[in-house]
Amino acid sequence: MTTAEKFKVWLETIYVSDKTKKPLTTGTQYVTGLYALNRQFNLLGDGIYDLNTNLNHIRNLIDQPENFQKDYSSHFNAFVKFRDYNTERDNKNKKPLQRQVDVFKKQQVEISAIETTIKYFEGLDYIVVSKEKDNVGWDLEATNINETLLLEVKGLSGNISSIELTPNEYKNSKEKKTHYKLCIVTNALTKPKLEIFSFNPDLDIWTNNLNEKLLTEERIAARMWKE
Repeated sequence: MTTAEKFKVWLETIYVSDKTKKPLTTGTQYVTGLYALNRQFNLLGDGIYDLNTNLNHIRNLIDQPENFQKDYSSHFNAFVKFRDYNTERDNKNKKPLQRQVDVFKKQQVEISAIETTIKYFEGLDYIVVSKEKDNVGWDLEATNINETLLLEVKGLSGNISSIELTPNEYKNSKEKKTHYKLCIVTNALTKPKLEIFSFNPDLDIWTNNLNEKLLTEERIAARMWKE
């Protein structure tokens, strides 16, 4: 991913807007705003998106009255926070035995999986609403005149090996199994492929349209402390 693409994902997942106290619904406007500043200041290469660019110099340019055409200060301020976030993350990753996790890749996999699932069900004339931030135990609700389906979406960068459900997701998959669907998107970053598993009451197991099965292993967590 380019820095601009990473910035967009960050705006939509991690960034907290001063106005709404939530991430942005879409970061496209902020991304294009910084590109506009690149053109305005005739910056070479990636301009502001070059992680070696001196942002203090850009700040000085923005603050000069003769350069004011449109107020991109909020866009630029967000990018400064993005740079600080990356710096802090990189410093943490340099610590011994620090687990290396590509946060942005994971986010892109999840975004691709959600978008693939939405596109599929909208193609079947369902109205799809996101429930990702509501902590209800599923990600999307797909509704037509006959039914409302509860869609739990799992994205994988490769083929299916296994997926994990949170306690809340697993609880709802059992309680609402008639309408609950497990939507697994494989190869999410290359050629997304959606497989939908529904509960088969005859077999007491989750199957897809090819009658392939999802085996379930229940796990129990524990709290431990020093006496």
